[in-house]
Amino acid sequence: MHVLADASMPLVNELADALTAQGVGLTLTTFQGRQPQPELLAQADALMIRSITKVDSQLLAQAPKLRWLGTATIGTEHVDTAACKAAGVAFVSTPGVNANAVGDYVASAVSNFALQCQQLPSGEVAIIGAGHTGRAAGQRLSGLGFTVHYYDPPLAEQGVKGVHADWQRVLNSGVISCHVPLTQAGTHATYHLFDSAAIAALPADCLLINASRGAVVEEQGLRQAMQAQQPLHVVLDVWEHEPTIAADLMPWLLYATPHIAGHSVAGKVAGTLRLFEHVCETLLIPQQRVRLPQLSQLLEHWPEATRKRQWQTLQAPTWQMLASWVRDIYDIRNDDQLLRQNAFTEADFDRLRRNYAARAELSCGEVHGNDWLAQSEWQERLAQLTFSFKFIQEQ
Repeated sequence: MHVLADASMPLVNELADALTAQGVGLTLTTFQGRQPQPELLAQADALMIRSITKVDSQLLAQAPKLRWLGTATIGTEHVDTAACKAAGVAFVSTPGVNANAVGDYVASAVSNFALQCQQLPSGEVAIIGAGHTGRAAGQRLSGLGFTVHYYDPPLAEQGVKGVHADWQRVLNSGVISCHVPLTQAGTHATYHLFDSAAIAALPADCLLINASRGAVVEEQGLRQAMQAQQPLHVVLDVWEHEPTIAADLMPWLLYATPHIAGHSVAGKVAGTLRLFEHVCETLLIPQQRVRLPQLSQLLEHWPEATRKRQWQTLQAPTWQMLASWVRDIYDIRNDDQLLRQNAFTEADFDRLRRNYAARAELSCGEVHGNDWLAQSEWQERLAQLTFSFKFIQEQ
């Protein structure tokens, strides 16, 4: 079995070695950049990619042996699933592997903004899309003390509780965070969901975050808001024309990052591991009983990104303390600065993503406290922030 994989996927070589050490006949080849070379595709039985690789009928025609394709992302719009089916290629994605990282990203953006303004943004938080990443973001913002609601018309039509289809409620919210796939057809298409009219309708000082897909927010609409000096605060991790970014918007944006919201080391390693698990389930004969390492074992390669961060307080924490703890673990300002210091070329964009530093998740945080920790409200809020906690005795 010949596996071709994106070289930027962490521990891809180590996991392939773990299988070959157990007698699995596997050959691994990696590719650099957005698209694999035709000569590599020609030999591949399985292909592992990330969101930057576009799979269409043209690529599949270059891979006549291909029978399995996996993307280490929740999003699938970069893959022509109909073309895969027609070519007899099984396709899997990895929903949920980077949800914690995206939730942390949103929490860091809101925490930094609040600390900068010396107050929490007013109004409700609207989470657009109640899937894995949307729920993770909403839970963390609930932990910070916000009232969160989830806008998801398709789920609302299915009768799912806790979601709604009230677009006006979204437009009235003080914080809005996007967590939807990019769709261009159907009743609930998300392409340019935030067009110029929707952006112009946002309340003063609204914080708009897009960590889903770039074209969900129309960049021309943002330009109009910038030119009109609309009192709006915008955070973009994704861009409508990636890997080209809207350099003219950069001075106006609150935070700007190179599509790294889901790039915690745990999220990226989990994506690689999940794909190898799928390969074992799909392509290996039943008699080949193999064992892959556990995620916790794999993360031992990054001790600094997984070590516990500890804080102690003998009184219930203020929102400022909670926001500071979030920032202690992941500070979005560092990624914003890295992007602003570069020349904004496509090569720069890809290089920043490829060389992204190992990033911890909020679950590394541990709060030490006394009697206030016995309150169920605080236990719930810390759990929403994915912090663990320990009781201490007052001196």
